[in-house]
Amino acid sequence: MLNTSHPRWTEMMAKAYRQRWRIWFVAVLSHSVGLFHRAAMAPMADRIMADFDLTAAAFGSLGAVYFYVYAAMQLPSGTFADTLGPRKTITFGLLLTTAGSVVMGLAPTFGVLYMGRVVVSFGASLAWLSVLKVIMNWFRSREVATVTGLSGAINNSGQLIAATPLALLIIAIGWRMSFMTAAGVSLIVALLNWFIVKDSPKHAGLPSISEIEGEASRGSARGTPQPGVRQRLHEVFRNRKLWPLFLVAMGTYGSYATFFLNWLVVYLMQTYGISRDYAASFALVSAVGAILGTSALGFISDRIRSRRIPIITATFISLVGFLLIVLWNGGKPPLMAFWPISFIIGCNIGAMPVAFATVRDVARPEVRGMSSGLINMGAFAGAAVVQPLFGYVLDLNWTGEKLGDIRHYPVEAFQMATILPCALMALGFVGALLLREPRRRQHLENS
Repeated sequence: MLNTSHPRWTEMMAKAYRQRWRIWFVAVLSHSVGLFHRAAMAPMADRIMADFDLTAAAFGSLGAVYFYVYAAMQLPSGTFADTLGPRKTITFGLLLTTAGSVVMGLAPTFGVLYMGRVVVSFGASLAWLSVLKVIMNWFRSREVATVTGLSGAINNSGQLIAATPLALLIIAIGWRMSFMTAAGVSLIVALLNWFIVKDSPKHAGLPSISEIEGEASRGSARGTPQPGVRQRLHEVFRNRKLWPLFLVAMGTYGSYATFFLNWLVVYLMQTYGISRDYAASFALVSAVGAILGTSALGFISDRIRSRRIPIITATFISLVGFLLIVLWNGGKPPLMAFWPISFIIGCNIGAMPVAFATVRDVARPEVRGMSSGLINMGAFAGAAVVQPLFGYVLDLNWTGEKLGDIRHYPVEAFQMATILPCALMALGFVGALLLREPRRRQHLENS
C-alpha cells in the first residue's frame, strides 16, 4: 500500500471519488428496470384480464408472484452480493429479466405469461441488494443515506415510465410489444453493468473508502476468515436492531406496492369512470413523489444525523393518507384529492432508503448484504401477501356486473379491499415507533 503522503495516493483518491459516480449510476439503472416491471401490471391490467379471461384474484396473483419471488430471494440475493459481488449478480439478473420479458410478450396462455413473470421476478430480485453493496463499498457512512435516496429517485424513474408513458405505449403498440421493448432495454443495461461496474475500489485498483478516510476496521481485519452462510444467517437473525426495520419496510413498501403499483389504475377507472391514461397519471404523480421523497428524506437523515425521526414522520403521514382513501366519502374521496394523496404517499416511500442506510450503522460489513436482504424481504413479503388478498376481497364483493369482457367492481368492494394496505401501513408505523437511534460505531465504518 502506498503511504498516504505519497502524491500517487492523492491521485488515486481523486480517481476513486470520480469513478464511483459512474459505477453507482449504471448499477442503479439495473434496479430501475426491475421497478418498471414491478409497476407495469397496473396500466395493462384490464387488457390482460380481458385477453386471458381472468378474475381479479387471478390477476392479483400475477402481480403478487413478483413479490413472492422477490421476498423469497432477498436472503440469497444478499448472500450473492456478499460473495459473488455486485457486478456478476446484477448482470445475471438482468439477463434473466430480458428472457422473462420476451416470454411474457409472446405468451399464448396465462400459464406461460405467469412463468415469464416468475423469471422476470427472479432477475429483478438480484439487483437492489447489489446496488446497496456498491453504495456501501464506494461511499462514506455520512453519505450513504443521501446516495441511497438518490438511488431510489433514479429507481423510481422505472416506476414513472411504467405509469402514463407505458399506458400510451400500450395504446400505440399493445402490451405484448411493450414487453418486447422492455426486454431490449434490459439487455442494454446488462451489458453496461458488465463493462462498467466494479464491486469496490479495490477491484478497480484503488484504495478502499475506509483507507482513504483513515478509518480503522476492527471488525474485519485482513486475514480474518470470512463467515460462512450459516454464520451470516445466525448473526443477521439475532440482530434485534434489524427487526423494527423489517416491519417498517413491510408496511411502507408493501402497502404502496399493493395499491399504487397494482390496483390504483383499475380502481380509478372503475370508481370514477376515467380513461386509462388519465388514471395512470395519478400513478405518475405518486412516482414523482417517490423520486422526490427518496432523495429528500435520505438527505435530511444525513444532515440531522437521525434515522428514527424521518422514518416515524414518513410512516405516520402515509398511514393518514391510506385512512383518507378508506374512510373519506365511503371509500371514494373527491378525485382532485387523489393528486395530493398520491404525491404525499409516494414521497413517504423515502422511509425506505433511510431504513437501508440504518443497516450500515447496525450491521458488520460482512453481513450488510444479507442484512439489507432481510429488510427488503419484509417489504416484498407484505406486498406478496396483501396483493392477492386485495383481489380476493374484490371478487367476494363483486355484484356480477361486467363492462365488455371486464369485471366491474363497486366502490364498496374497493373500500373493503383497501383496508388491507391500510392495516399493513399501520404495522409499518408500529415498527417505526420501535426503532432506536443507532450508534455509528467506528468498527462498522469499513467501506
